[in-house]
Amino acid sequence: MRYWHSLFTLLKYPITLVFIGMFMLGIGNIVANPYLGISSYIQSEWIIAIAEMASRIGQFLVVNFPVLFLIRITTRKGGNATSITSAIAGYIAFLVGTIFFANKTLPSNAFSSILGISVSSSTLPNLAQSTNLPLQTGIIGTFVVSFITLWAFNSSNKKSEYALFPMITKEISCFVRTVFFSLLAGIGIALIWPYFIAFIQRIIHFIERDTTNPINLGLYGVTERILSVLNLPALIRQPFWYSTSGGSWVSTIGTSVSGDASIWTAQLSANAFTGMNGRFVTPHYILNLGMVPGMVLGLYSLYSDKLEKKKRRSFVFFVIIVSLFTGSLLPLELMIFFLAPLLFIIHTLISGALYSLLQILGVYLGYATNGTSYISAMPGTILELINYFRYPSLQRSLAFVLGISVIMFFLYYFGTRLYFRYMAVDLFKTGIREEMIEKVIKAAGGIENIRMVNSSITDLTLALHDLNKFDALQIKRMGTYRITESKAGFHISIGSPSIMIARGIENEKRSLKREIKETN
Repeated sequence: MRYWHSLFTLLKYPITLVFIGMFMLGIGNIVANPYLGISSYIQSEWIIAIAEMASRIGQFLVVNFPVLFLIRITTRKGGNATSITSAIAGYIAFLVGTIFFANKTLPSNAFSSILGISVSSSTLPNLAQSTNLPLQTGIIGTFVVSFITLWAFNSSNKKSEYALFPMITKEISCFVRTVFFSLLAGIGIALIWPYFIAFIQRIIHFIERDTTNPINLGLYGVTERILSVLNLPALIRQPFWYSTSGGSWVSTIGTSVSGDASIWTAQLSANAFTGMNGRFVTPHYILNLGMVPGMVLGLYSLYSDKLEKKKRRSFVFFVIIVSLFTGSLLPLELMIFFLAPLLFIIHTLISGALYSLLQILGVYLGYATNGTSYISAMPGTILELINYFRYPSLQRSLAFVLGISVIMFFLYYFGTRLYFRYMAVDLFKTGIREEMIEKVIKAAGGIENIRMVNSSITDLTLALHDLNKFDALQIKRMGTYRITESKAGFHISIGSPSIMIARGIENEKRSLKREIKETN
């Protein structure tokens, strides 16, 4: 538990960068998207240039967020330059290994031009015919390289300066080990990755047998949410958004269009909706307009420190605005994936059920796009929703989407509060919760020594009468990954159990007060 919670602490910064990237990408999308029509009202080339530059920067941050994770994880040793350079070189070696040993019969969406790395000329027959790209392994590959880098860094520090090859310093040893073993890891991943791709392909084939079946749509929703967090959405989106798996349509002029997103875009341009396309995108409107604001406000409401809540109020408002206008689903899902895995599983299942429900109701609102971007695509924004009010044939779908968004807002608001207050730890009532509360109270010097307790979704704050009675070692043994002291008290970073522990301590304090009153 401590390692998982420490991972969330490390990744808070890059997750915030992903959020900033979504915002910048969204700004560019608002200005440049021809289907919103905003660009026609902007006469200044400077504004358009700034918007497009923001879009490019945002796209880099969103598409390459696993690289941000890699850098942050490998700087946990105080930001040592050795670990950073070794990690980057190791990741390049990992990608090169996948290029040379990947099965070339895999579908094209299994490969991606990561950091511009490719092989276009080689004496090897299987690489000589075309440009070869590395396998898209998402955060799985970066976690593998991160582990190798940290291992190489720690083992190299134990190396004697008077070893067999004294000219090889600890820094060089770390670099060489990271690159060598990352290359081997890339080769290994390339050999086993076809089995993973085959598993995803089975899911795709099952769904495309009947894309009108609510169960199939629910499976698509669950798979998409999981792959999005893993930075692998192309594996499921490309077949259904841009190929025949998502359907086909022939326009009035005889042009054949394939893929749910492509068909919706073509029908939007021709104002010729068939009422059957958009099913693979519609839930994104509800997730952005209802789920994200509900969960964000639910998380915000759990802060018991009024001063802390006041500090975060403006940021919470900004997150909701970004969710409505540009989308912030990915960074929020990344946060709950590392902070509260069980909550992420519940969210994934609800998302799948939402796909099924909308299919049963026959509610469809697609995504208009002139590109084939899978990771940086931004469906489900309020501006796009408002744009659809111009089309009478979409009024029924719009009414359902708005109504369900309101329901999902309250479901996620109260569901988030319920999770952190009652389900974050010891869901099956094994006594772990009571044990954790008892250990914290004991480490604090007894319930009488606790003057005040506050909590957030990640931290527990104890204000004590006698600071000398605080046993930090006991707290660390519980799985705590950071303890700091301030005027407010001891800040204990223990993750999602924080709120339940604080509630338990408050109950113990109330019980003590009742006992004192009864005694008097």
